[in-house]
Amino acid sequence: MAPEDYAEVSALSLPVSLIVASGTPDNVEFNDDHGQVLPLDQVALRAIGRLPLSTSGKTHLAQLASLWRSKLDVDAPAEIPLEMADTANSRGKVLEWLVVQLTNAQQQSAQRSTRFMRELGLLRQQHEEIQASFQNLEQFVYRHGPQHRKLETTLSPVSGQLPITLRNGSRLVQRLPGSSVGLSDIAIQISNETPPSEGVLNVSLLSPDTGETLAIWEVPAARLTNGWLRFSLDRALGPDTISLMLNLSYHGRETIRLASAVQHPEPRFHPEVDGQAVETLPALQIWRWIAGARAPVPANAFIQVGGKNRLRRVERETLATAINLDTLHDTVPLFQSGDALLVHVLPDRTACGILAGLAWPGARQVFASLLTRHAEAPPVEYQLALLPQDQRPHQPGRMPAFDPALSSGWIPLQPEEEGQAHVLLPEPLACPHDIYLMTRLPQGQSSNHYGWSTFSNVCLQF
Repeated sequence: MAPEDYAEVSALSLPVSLIVASGTPDNVEFNDDHGQVLPLDQVALRAIGRLPLSTSGKTHLAQLASLWRSKLDVDAPAEIPLEMADTANSRGKVLEWLVVQLTNAQQQSAQRSTRFMRELGLLRQQHEEIQASFQNLEQFVYRHGPQHRKLETTLSPVSGQLPITLRNGSRLVQRLPGSSVGLSDIAIQISNETPPSEGVLNVSLLSPDTGETLAIWEVPAARLTNGWLRFSLDRALGPDTISLMLNLSYHGRETIRLASAVQHPEPRFHPEVDGQAVETLPALQIWRWIAGARAPVPANAFIQVGGKNRLRRVERETLATAINLDTLHDTVPLFQSGDALLVHVLPDRTACGILAGLAWPGARQVFASLLTRHAEAPPVEYQLALLPQDQRPHQPGRMPAFDPALSSGWIPLQPEEEGQAHVLLPEPLACPHDIYLMTRLPQGQSSNHYGWSTFSNVCLQF
């Protein structure tokens, strides 16, 4: 209503709130019946109609209608005819008009609600379809894409630093440096020359911000060997930043020693061992991946308890450790692209690289991609096989006899023909096995020129 009509409208004692529109057409101010200023968007939601009780009020509200269209791009609320309000029974007439407007408003609101629910249902359906598409894309890349979790931080062991010793019942708590976003793997380094005879190392990742335990890993004593121990998450942590604490507790015979890195100047990053602060940080490595997304677990990593990620891929750094059977101490080179192991076919015997102890207990299938990477190479036969780690030959060049159930058999391929070798195990492995990657020339062939025979994408299914 216009300011000049406020007193008369108030006298009608209408069962609705009143809004006064005052000012010029270019600068209208709205106030409720308590004098509080209201923004235009609130007025647009609350207004039922325009109520002029005088000619000047009608003119004022007509100017408001043009403002309404220019600012909100919709028609102004309906206006009660002046002749209807200018009667002896003006309150009754106004109430009748209000009932009609409220009824129309409720009908329009119901229609909007119905339309909104329908559109919300369509939006939810489209959202689910988009999610399903992204899951399919993630699954495809997860199984076939050359993706690797990225090593971001390494706190390397420092020569001369005393290791951190954990005895039976000892516990170490370490605040992790850096952001939590996308964290996918953590590694610590064991300094023991030989593993303990029995026991278990329990590792957990938790957030003091939420009080939530994010992951738990268990490492039996036999796996506490000298070197890095890597712990992988099923999925990288999400985009919300939280504080992270790494908790290690050891229960078993003898002791385990953790390699030490730098001394941190900030006390909040000092690890605690059995409640006592230690200035020296344990050696750590931290990997990251796309926040909230999956990537294949490295073949040499421990998966979290209850993890559903069953595919493990041999990463480049592990592939480069393959032992040459001819010497048992040299390594087999990587192909120049760095993504494949070059088991160069030999003219007079079988060439072989060994991935030591990489097929862990529980593995059900091992497979690898095969390719001879030169058009002028001879035909090459490939074989993938498994052998218990404790049966590895001690004499260089001696080829062991493989159980046919643990071998792919020989697979002949022409130059630049892509292939795969699969070992489908009759039952999950019960002990660690070496993976043997072998090549040879077919019978009748003697030249190995350009015999760039390679294994890549070596994976284990658990």
